[in-house]
Amino acid sequence: MDIEMIYPVIKKSLFSAEKMRKICSRIFLLAAYFCPIINFCVGGKAWSVIVLWSLWFVWTTFLTRPLIENNLISQTVRFFLNICVLFILIEVFLSSGWAAFVIPIFCFSVIVLLGVIFFMNTAKQKQNMMPMLWVIGGSLVAIGSAFLGLLSMNWPTIVLGSTAFALLIASIAVLRHQFFLELKKRFHS
Repeated sequence: MDIEMIYPVIKKSLFSAEKMRKICSRIFLLAAYFCPIINFCVGGKAWSVIVLWSLWFVWTTFLTRPLIENNLISQTVRFFLNICVLFILIEVFLSSGWAAFVIPIFCFSVIVLLGVIFFMNTAKQKQNMMPMLWVIGGSLVAIGSAFLGLLSMNWPTIVLGSTAFALLIASIAVLRHQFFLELKKRFHS
């Protein structure tokens, strides 16, 4: 008996995802190595910190996938946090005075986007709502800090806090007892 093994021919592509990751990782490591050295030699403001965070942001957002919490809400929150840290680094190391106005506007748009994603399919997204609740909690802490005088009180901060509170109330009203059951699942002991 003669058995003939027939397998599909594997086509080799020039640019597979793994090859692109290897090439990008080498380029990113070289840039991460040389940027602080160049910044130190040239002097001036610490722009290399912003470059290093930008490299980290591109790597974690576009080139790797998380093993846990890989859903649309979590990816949106991860993207949002990286952008906010980048805004803060630009504020601290390059130019100051604009972040207290811009970051609340950006956070407002992210909260609106998270609300749209959440309410498009609440049955599926209720198990993914924890990152959204962390953003809502951070926004409420920001408005509380503004009331205490720790952050600047301006109209974007007020709009951010009121929108975060409205999204929290709306999600509690839609999910009712399931909202608290999901919280109980997340904080069980």
